[in-house]
This record gives sequence, C-alpha cells and structure tokens, in this order.
Amino acid sequence: MKVVEIFTPRVEKLKNFLSKKELQNILILSDANIFYLTGFYGNKSGSLLLIMDDSWYLLVSLIYLEQAKKSVQIKNLNIICCKNDKFIKLTEILEDYKIRSIGIEGNNINFSDFCRLKKMLSGQGKRLIDCSGIVEKSRSVKDQSEISNIKNACKITDRVFKSIVRTGAAAVNKLSEAELSLKIEELLVKSKSEGKSFDTVVAYGKNSSMPHHFPQNIKSKDGIILMDFGCRYNNYCSDMTRTVFIGDRKKCNKFKKIYDIVLKAQIAAIENCREGITCSQLDGKARKFVDSKGFGDNFGHGLGHGVGLEVHEEPKINMESKTVLRQNMVITIEPGIYIEGFGGIRIEDMVIVGKNKCEVLYSSTKKFIVLD
Repeated sequence: MKVVEIFTPRVEKLKNFLSKKELQNILILSDANIFYLTGFYGNKSGSLLLIMDDSWYLLVSLIYLEQAKKSVQIKNLNIICCKNDKFIKLTEILEDYKIRSIGIEGNNINFSDFCRLKKMLSGQGKRLIDCSGIVEKSRSVKDQSEISNIKNACKITDRVFKSIVRTGAAAVNKLSEAELSLKIEELLVKSKSEGKSFDTVVAYGKNSSMPHHFPQNIKSKDGIILMDFGCRYNNYCSDMTRTVFIGDRKKCNKFKKIYDIVLKAQIAAIENCREGITCSQLDGKARKFVDSKGFGDNFGHGLGHGVGLEVHEEPKINMESKTVLRQNMVITIEPGIYIEGFGGIRIEDMVIVGKNKCEVLYSSTKKFIVLD
C-alpha cells in the first residue's frame, strides 16, 4: 500500500469527526496521534501538530527536526523548529488566523499547561474546545497496514514464548524473575522487533496474584510462572500472557483446576467476539463463567483493551463500556483469577474483530503446561 493511501483516509476521517463538532481546527499533542496522522513518531517529544482548514503545522524541538523532515508523509505540512517555548510559537502562528475556536486533545495535556495556553489564546479572542478522544476513536479501527504490523509483532511474541518453553525447567529454574524478564526482552530484540511494548511482567508463585507485579531477584520454588510481555514492530504493539507451571506434576492439580476455569472463560469470550457486541456484553461472557465457579471476586480487572500504537488504547473491554465492537478493531481477551497467598492465573490473546467471529493472533498453546 502506498504511503498516501495510508494517511489520506486517516486525515479525511479526522475532518469528518471535526465537522460533527462544527470545528475546522485542532491541536494534536499525543505522539501516537501525530504519528497516525503524519508518519512522524517522536517518543515523549513534546511536539505539537496544529491542523487548520487549509494549513498544517508541526512544531518540534531541534533534536527531533531531522527525524520529522525524513518521516513526515503529509504534503504541505509546515515543519517548524522551536528552540524555546512551543506555546509562544503556536500563538504567533495563530495570530494570522481569524478563528474563534480551536479543538484540543484535553486528555493529552496537563492542567497547568492547558490553563496557560487558554490564557495565551484568550488574548487573541480565541477559545479552546475539548476534543478528547477524536483521534483515538479513529485509531480503534485498524487499517490493513496497521493489521499487518500488529500481526508481525504477534508472530515475534509467539516465537519468544515458544523459545522460553523449549528451554525447559532446568534452565528456567536458574533464572530469577528479573533475569527471565531480561531474557524475554533480549529474545524480542533478537527476533527483529524494536523491543518491548511495555514493562515485562514475570511473576513466580505467590507473586502472580499481583497482575502487574514488577520482577524481583527471586528464583522459582516450583509452582506458577506468569509471563505477560509484548514487543513493538514498526511502532505497533503486541501483548500476550501465558501462565505455565514448574515442579511435580502431581502437585499441580489445584493449579490446573483454576487454570481450566480461566481458559474456559477466555474461550467463551473469544467465541462471542464479533462486530455488533458491546464491550460490556463481551466482558460478561467471561465474567459470568468465572463467577459461576465461585471466583467472581478474584477477577478484578476488565476483560481486555484495544492494542495498536499503544499497548492500552480504545476500546476498553469492561463491565461499564457500552462501546460497540466494530470490524478490524484489535483487542485483548485476558480473564484472570488472583488469590492472595496462592497465586494468579491469566491467559491473554490478541484478536481481530470480524463480522461474525474474531481471529486469534497467537498460535502459542494454551494447554496446561508443566515445564520438564
């Protein structure tokens, strides 16, 4: 697909969203959103993208200037190097425009900066209109180039998990949580990814009851090994969780009982994942099964979330969300049961929402694994 065929539909989609709010102008502050619309990605760059009806301006610091020049894919975009305050330069640009209202990503600016910019623009008779989530909503439905990048990220993640399992119990037993986390991240890079998409979670034994446990310098003493990790490929993320076991197979029966509940809950959700179902309904498919087995209070997070340029993005798959799933949304389905003093079991796959079903993006087994 040609570059222009990727970015032009995204720009047109944004203009349609803006027209519904009777706006022709918006200030984009999110690095991910700027990349989505222009092709330039500056991680934590503080860049500003001003979209006017007839002109676009990208304000970057000197350290990102060359990168912006080489990566921007939008014609007639003015790249401006700001050696000092970007807000001052922004107001200077806007002085030449007789507009009254400017949209702004209110969810991507802190309160003090918002108040400061609001005061600066009020002097020109201009006001800021909150347009939070407009680009994020557009990003929630992936185009084919995005799906291709996400699939590649998932293939890499798959290979790394399979590699860890093949190393066997003896090799894993030698590694602390922190060392196994580092090993996973090393394998992700060696598999041609751009590195991890979030801080890798490796949790042994009782530590696995904490869903976002930070790996420690402790080694396994048999039992649960929970691994939650992902990578970036052309700026797109993957996210997968697998829970395996190590030790005497005869001692794994109580682990397997809970594992089977989590797996059946996940399968129930996957079988019902399709265009037209609401996020809360999908969450309920897994949650009701877990609750029926007496572990409802131990499933304390949403069923999943969108994945794309960010590892957590729209839509949110939880009990409250009334968002309707649409074709080509990419989401996680990751039920879990967490019992303090015992451990936690989570199984997570990424899927592409289809008209009548979903496509699971991982081939890694979800059978009950005891490392030998």
